[in-house]
Amino acid sequence: MENDFEEIGALIADRLTFFRHGMIALLKDSRPGWQLAEAGTSDEVLTHLRDASPKLILLDLQLPGMHGADGVRRLRALCPTQHIVVLADSDERETILECLAAGAQGYVLKSASPSQFMRAIDTILSGDVFAPASLTGVPLRAPAAAPSVEVGMQPLLATLTDRQRDVFRLLAEGCATKTIARRLDLAVGTVKVHLAAIYRVLGAHSRMEAMAKACGGFAVPPRLMPTGIPVAERVN
Repeated sequence: MENDFEEIGALIADRLTFFRHGMIALLKDSRPGWQLAEAGTSDEVLTHLRDASPKLILLDLQLPGMHGADGVRRLRALCPTQHIVVLADSDERETILECLAAGAQGYVLKSASPSQFMRAIDTILSGDVFAPASLTGVPLRAPAAAPSVEVGMQPLLATLTDRQRDVFRLLAEGCATKTIARRLDLAVGTVKVHLAAIYRVLGAHSRMEAMAKACGGFAVPPRLMPTGIPVAERVN
């Protein structure tokens, strides 16, 4: 995996100069082979994207001209294949889900330690979604009993097959495709077919958006953490 990281270009887009420089110093130390760039405003982000195509974009949630979930959505439209990670001070569940639904693949608190931050980045680059523990609270594992479905989601679920509903439930827990396949004893390709059908029903254009909508559709107890979403360890 380390060899794959050597070719990565990363753009650190944050309104605070000292925070950008701190992130750059951390990445240079942890991933010396990476190509790094920085931006302090949305205009600087757009200028950089015209000249380069970074694989990883670290986006300040309050970046001038590109703030909040709308800023994430705008950046995702411009960068459909890049990994977008939100850097934020807020750990509000609604804000996290809005950013994931807008296309972010990770949401990292600025209060995270350097090791936690790098673990989050590695998780995202491996294809998984990262969110802080405050997304649903503690403990980090859900009980065996399945969560109940919110009333507004029931008409949508009625259009799915029984197996697709099983996949949907595990998606809401944050499970990766391979984990879903293992738990349901299905081929990975079969799970992907079911996921494609679920995305159509949800009106989702990405796994992150589908997962956010799925999480929002379940009445998950507020102190339970869905299985499968790597979480930062008590950084709030």
